[in-house]
Amino acid sequence: DAHMADIEAMIDAHGSNLLGAVTFMIPRLEEAIERLFRLAERKGWDLDFHVDETHDPAARSLDVIAETAIARRFGGDILVGHCCSLTRRNDEEIDQAIERVARAGLSVVSLPMCNMFLQDRLPERTPRWRGVTALHELKAAGVPVMIASDNVRDPFYAYGDLDMLEVWREGVRILHLDYPFAAWAPAVFATPAAAIGVDAAALSVGAPADMILTRARDFTELFARPHVDRTVLRNGLLVEEAAPDFAELDDLEGLAP
Repeated sequence: DAHMADIEAMIDAHGSNLLGAVTFMIPRLEEAIERLFRLAERKGWDLDFHVDETHDPAARSLDVIAETAIARRFGGDILVGHCCSLTRRNDEEIDQAIERVARAGLSVVSLPMCNMFLQDRLPERTPRWRGVTALHELKAAGVPVMIASDNVRDPFYAYGDLDMLEVWREGVRILHLDYPFAAWAPAVFATPAAAIGVDAAALSVGAPADMILTRARDFTELFARPHVDRTVLRNGLLVEEAAPDFAELDDLEGLAP
């Protein structure tokens, strides 16, 4: 229809190969998801879904996406984000959903800071639930998993700073991504890089010297003081610029006088 034609034209105009969508438990959800898959197949696009960001255990768009991918034998990449309500189901239902996700070849990204901040949020009531998805179980099932920071200084999450080290630190606290710490390092490095088609070179002779150096002797020291004594190298050169003052960013936020 006209709406889908507009979406197709917009993506083409940007030279992109990625179709994104936000899913809700709407009437005829299966039909809507099918239409997105058909368009992606025709254009050779990958898919990126904002999925089940809710406390409602009846939210099952994750299942619909996985089942559609399996049924259509979709050949592109599929990323699903949030998947918060998965952990509101019982253990048997969680296991069944994860099996579908793994079989469908989906990749999952959790947004621990904004998910914990937004989910189970009611006035004058202490939250009972962290809001994050079943990342440990997904990883154990062989699903590529990653963590990120979704909203950054916007109405949904006003406290982000585009800092992946902060994301990793808070992911350790919120999702228990420790002991061993190193087992989860790919979730903030190699796995998301692969998901967007970027070669995440390892530390090796001849590889680009793009890295952050700290004086921390172990992960506990790193996460205790993540903003102290960072040295940033880009292509082997020291990056000396400091983070901008917030006042310098007012034009970006529409706050400048």
